[in-house]
Amino acid sequence: MNDRASVVKPMRWLLLAGLVLMISGLTAEPVLAQRRSNKGRKPPVPAPVPDMRPKATEVAEQIRTLSRFIFVYGKLVNGLEVAREQTARNQTSPTIEARNKQTREGLVSGIERLGAGIGTLTDSFQSDPTLQIQYLRIAAARDAVNDAAGLAAQQQFDEAGNSLLQAINHLTDTILSMRLN
Repeated sequence: MNDRASVVKPMRWLLLAGLVLMISGLTAEPVLAQRRSNKGRKPPVPAPVPDMRPKATEVAEQIRTLSRFIFVYGKLVNGLEVAREQTARNQTSPTIEARNKQTREGLVSGIERLGAGIGTLTDSFQSDPTLQIQYLRIAAARDAVNDAAGLAAQQQFDEAGNSLLQAINHLTDTILSMRLN
């Protein structure tokens, strides 16, 4: 029995060593498979950043248009204020009053044309899913211009001018929020 025990004991060690090698081989195989599969893969390519320069140019053009209008607006409003004071003192003629009314109506229609231009820009931004943040800023500018038209129609010229300045601020914020390459 001693011979049998001496043969069984090394065999146990051999079986135990075989089991350990088999188990370590099973756990090592997925790691090797992972390593092999990663070697052939290319790193993910980041999504290309859309070129926003053409849209930024459109916004800049609206800022230019609004700025030019505000320059003329200031001069016309000063003239209308003087005319209002003269009317209060009965120092105007019906012809001058008719001309002033025509100037006021021209201011309102000019502001409405500005609003229409920004409205077109708003629509183009709304249809582009990559420009939704900018769309909200453009829409705020459009709303400010529409408010200015209503205020000018009520002869609240200072408030209308401030609203036009707010529109320029919104348009400037739009450009600043764009990633320009």
